Amino acid sequence: MNIFRFIADMLHLAGILLLLYRIKNTRNCVGISCKTQEIYLIVFCVRYLDLFMYFISLYNTTMKLFFIGSTALIVYLMRFKKPFCSTYDSLGDSFPHLKVLLPAALVLAIIIHAGDTTWEFVWSFSLWLEALAFIPQIIMLNKIRVIENLTSHYVACLGLYRFFYILNW
Repeated sequence: MNIFRFIADMLHLAGILLLLYRIKNTRNCVGISCKTQEIYLIVFCVRYLDLFMYFISLYNTTMKLFFIGSTALIVYLMRFKKPFCSTYDSLGDSFPHLKVLLPAALVLAIIIHAGDTTWEFVWSFSLWLEALAFIPQIIMLNKIRVIENLTSHYVACLGLYRFFYILNW
């Protein structure tokens, strides 16, 4: 495995663990965009469809299951589990993510995609959608103007994760 990919995976893992720690420790979801988390859940479910097709390694399978499971847990906590759901700011998180980001990623994947097979198109769609997924979080942070330390660390981990994935390519 490429060292840049491993570092990127560990930063992504750290970002999700920081977010979960922040939600559980502060017992609130203030400043966190559930819409960003929902888009990430779509990204991981679409991208990791190959989980049911073939086995690459225990590391690969474990990471895929962790990303899907932890993101689903974050969405569940923010939408349904008290006291977390009562602190979620749905008015501040008002970006129309499904109406804007999904079609935009689809159009971008049609224009620029990795190859000619269905799987390569699906992979390209998931990459484009992931690139757009953070827009609701940025808009929400811009609206509230007060960012907690752990939330900023989460944002930094995700930014560094993408940086190291670029180095991986």
